[in-house]
Amino acid sequence: MNEAVIVHFTSELLWLVLILSMPVVVVASVVGILVSLFQALTQIQDQSLQFLIKLVAVCITLAVSYHWMGSTLLNYAGLAFDQIGYLGG
Repeated sequence: MNEAVIVHFTSELLWLVLILSMPVVVVASVVGILVSLFQALTQIQDQSLQFLIKLVAVCITLAVSYHWMGSTLLNYAGLAFDQIGYLGG
C-alpha cells in the first residue's frame, strides 16, 4: 500500500469519527446547559438529575441516528477493504 493512500484513509477516518460523534456531543452539551440553567433558576442542586436527563437524551439521539451512523461506517469499511484488495492483489 502506498503511504499517501494510508494517510488519505486515516484522515478520512478521523473526519468520519468527528462527523459521526457530532450529533451525540451537541445533544449532550445542549441538554447539559439547559438542565444547568433550570437547576440554577430553581435552586435544585441534584447532580443525578442532570446525569439522568443527559443519558436519556443521548440514548434517544443514538437510537434515532444509528441507521445513518451504521451505513456511513459500513460504506467506509467497504471502500477501505476494496482499496486494500485492489492494491494487494
